[in-house]
Amino acid sequence: MRVYRSIMAGCVTAALALGCCGCASETASAPESDSAPAASSASASGESAASSAAAEGDESAAASQASASDEASSLGDAPTTPDEAYVEVSWLKDHADEVVVLDARSSADFMTQHIPGAVNLHWTDVSNVVEVQQGEPGWAELLDAKTLAGSISRLGIDNTKPVVVYTDTTDGWGEDGRMYWTLREAGVTDVRLLSGGWTQWLYQQGEHTSGLDGVDQDAIAQVDTAFVKENADTAVIVDARAPEEFAGETTMGEVRVGRIPGAVSVPYVDLVNEDGTMKTADELDQLLADAQVAKDDQVIVYCTGGVRAAAVAEALVGAGYTDVSVYTAGYSEWAGDPTNKVEVG
Repeated sequence: MRVYRSIMAGCVTAALALGCCGCASETASAPESDSAPAASSASASGESAASSAAAEGDESAAASQASASDEASSLGDAPTTPDEAYVEVSWLKDHADEVVVLDARSSADFMTQHIPGAVNLHWTDVSNVVEVQQGEPGWAELLDAKTLAGSISRLGIDNTKPVVVYTDTTDGWGEDGRMYWTLREAGVTDVRLLSGGWTQWLYQQGEHTSGLDGVDQDAIAQVDTAFVKENADTAVIVDARAPEEFAGETTMGEVRVGRIPGAVSVPYVDLVNEDGTMKTADELDQLLADAQVAKDDQVIVYCTGGVRAAAVAEALVGAGYTDVSVYTAGYSEWAGDPTNKVEVG
């Protein structure tokens, strides 16, 4: 018996199982004469109507129902208790395209190797372990159901497919059991557990893949305050914040109003049309020409904390600007150092 099976059984309520239809067997014999009671004809009316409907063009509905039935039978009914939830590695290999695979290990383990196509969610990602310190009331409790549902939905889990959870059962704490409970608390109706977890997947020669290799794929460099100061005389410094922030009329939490000296204003909002689409390359060229930014300029883009700046920088690269970087810490860090000069107005 698995270690946490009996523990979880008391925590999890019954699941919504997939339904199935039964057929009544025919027990009455055929009438022996033309004077059989009308009730005998009525008792067969359901079967006659079904046959007639199929003959009149309900083939597509019947095929759709058959397809759903076939899929349900191939995956099996949704488990109602944790001990029914276990699936074997061979089952997962056969149904990999029909389920969501959730890796309950740490992000570091996931990035090293994981089952192909898996998504990663550790129990600490959806528990009170950040805002509440260990030893304080509420530490490690599940987040509220609405927050849980939001975090889980972002992984593509939406009750259209069963979820198969796995962890390293030989070198873990039973994280798959915790995530089984968490998913069920968030409203996921069909959750399975991979028997033997990651160990059995490797033992049975399941394919695995590594995480990202960390090789930068983008032409835009991230730069710091020192870089901005070193290149301030030769680079064009673009402020991607709103005009009122640029003018020093308001802040987004920075300790001082204003802007980096010599910066030009190219607000992110000016790159977007009223319908939410991005402006064309020609429109961007005109916008930047008005701000006296040339395509061969060295351009450093900043905002409050690198969000709007990154969006503007990507738009510049897409429009053909070749030397673009993002001052990620932006005006928040610049204004936070009282020795840095700022401009207003």
